[in-house]
Order: sequence, then structure tokens, then C-alpha cells
Amino acid sequence: MILKRIRISQIRILFYPVFLLATALWLSSLLPWKAYLFPQTLNPLTPINFEPRKNTFYQITPERLYYTGCDSLSEGQVNGHYYYSMTPERCQLYLLPRQKEGAAPILDHITLKGILKERRELLYQVTDSMAKELAWSQRKILELTDPYILDTISESCLLNRLLFALLPACILLSGTGILRLLFYAVFPQLHPALRRVRRETKDPYILIDLEEELSKKPSGSMRSLYLTEHYLISLVDGTFLFQPLETICWIYTHPEFPGLLGRHYRGRFYVTWWNRSGRHFEIPLSLESSGESLIDEIGEQHPEILLHYSQQNKRAAEKILKKKILYV
Repeated sequence: MILKRIRISQIRILFYPVFLLATALWLSSLLPWKAYLFPQTLNPLTPINFEPRKNTFYQITPERLYYTGCDSLSEGQVNGHYYYSMTPERCQLYLLPRQKEGAAPILDHITLKGILKERRELLYQVTDSMAKELAWSQRKILELTDPYILDTISESCLLNRLLFALLPACILLSGTGILRLLFYAVFPQLHPALRRVRRETKDPYILIDLEEELSKKPSGSMRSLYLTEHYLISLVDGTFLFQPLETICWIYTHPEFPGLLGRHYRGRFYVTWWNRSGRHFEIPLSLESSGESLIDEIGEQHPEILLHYSQQNKRAAEKILKKKILYV
């Protein structure tokens, strides 16, 4: 029964990481990974004499950038600043993200990555501002200026950076989760819950004992939580626990922790216990009364266990466990 329940549970839970993996792979297919990770390098001294490819990132390291005095606006708010680099043969314009303390007049030796965009109307506006600042003719500046502006805002956009960072993490985590679930579906006897109870009891054949006790009618059971002669067994999906009763120190029920605005969710209760090694576990219940009756049955079998929640029991548990219990 136990191995079958573990196997079915792992297969049922498999839907979630598979869905996450499929979504992450689909979103990844929409992103220009190769162009982003391996941008084409531009020579800051050489004019751009080619037509930029769509969805291609370019990287350049100009020696010095100068602020044009022009800003980029989005919904009435400044979202970037226009800079230029100048050589005797070439002038290149750049759109950089907004700086918190305002646009710096000069930026030295920074590497920029972005997309080349042709913005001729904007080019006239920016070069007009540059001509006034430099006391040059706008015509002369236009002759030196490449028609393409390197837009770095798209590359530095928070959403883009989050996607490029999070999608590989999602693929890795969901893929690992799928392999883990498949492994325990094929080898349920190696599930962490069974390994833990083998380690606690030092009995390599504990599974036989658990199956025998479950085959008898448990003295108390509710929604996949079973009380047998020697164990408290949870077969809830994703929460498999096999707790020897003799190792329980304190057991009690409590409501859901306060949610939004301090409100409790109606009908949500947990049965929580601390074992003598200092670890605690909790299982959700549908009704508080079912948990209380289960605890009373445990007390009849093991009167040495601390039953129900009280400050006196908390202090007694802390004394037994020799540690401070902070969050109950």
C-alpha cells in the first residue's frame, strides 16, 4: 500500500514541474539567446556601413561618451539619456538607461550592449542640440554621424534581464524536479520519508512493519493520516511521514497561521508534533475536532507524550528538547 501510494503521488505531482518546464521552454524559444549571449562587436573607430539585422545585439566599448543634453521620455517620464562618441571620422549616438542622479556629462571606458535602430527624425533633434552645445554646424555633425542609434534600454530592461536570468533557473529546477519525481516513482522504497524512518529506527526492514500495521484496521484514521499501534503515518500527497509514536515529544493542533490582514482561513487546521530529536512536522486537517480526537487516542497509548497546546506544555517540551521553541 505504501509503495503504491508513493508511486501514484509522484506521478500526480509530476504535472506541475512538467507544466513549468513547458512554459519556460516556450518563453525561451521567443528570446534571442544567441544574439544576447554572443553580441556582434563594433569598432568604435569604424563607421557602420551595413544594415543591422533584426533581433541582433551589438557590443561596443567607446573610449569616452559625452552627454548630448537630450533625454528619452516614456509616458512623460525620463527613461534614458542620449550620449555620443566622437572621432575625426565618426560620431555615434547611444541611448543609455536613466541614471538616478541625472545624466553624467562624461562617461569613460564603458562597454555597451544594445540594438541598432534607425531613427532619422530623432537624429535631427539630437544633432541640433549637439550643434548648439559644440558651436558646430548641424550639417557637419550629420555628415559624421551614423544613422543608427545604439539603444541599450531594451537590453537593460528589467523584464528582459529577469527573463534571461530566471528562465534557465526554471528549466533547471523543473527538470531536476521531474527527474526526482520519476526516480521516486520507479524506486518508491528510496523516498526520503522511508529513508528517514529507517535512520531513526535503525531498522532496514521497517517498511514490512509499516505495511503490517496499516493492513490492520488503524485505531484512528482521517484523510490519509493513520494512527497504528506504533506509528503515526501520513500518506498525504507530497507529505509522506512515518513517525514512531515512542519518539514523539509533544503533539497539538493549531489553526492556519494568520493570512492577509491577519485573517484565518476558515476550516484550516494542522496537527503538529515535535519528536525527541528536535524536529517538528505538521499535517493539514479539515476539522479541528478530528485532530483533537486523534491526539486523545495517542495519549491513551503513550501517556508520556505532551498533549495539546499550552504554555506549560511548551515549557516542558523546551526542557526535554533542550532548545527554545520560538514560533508556536
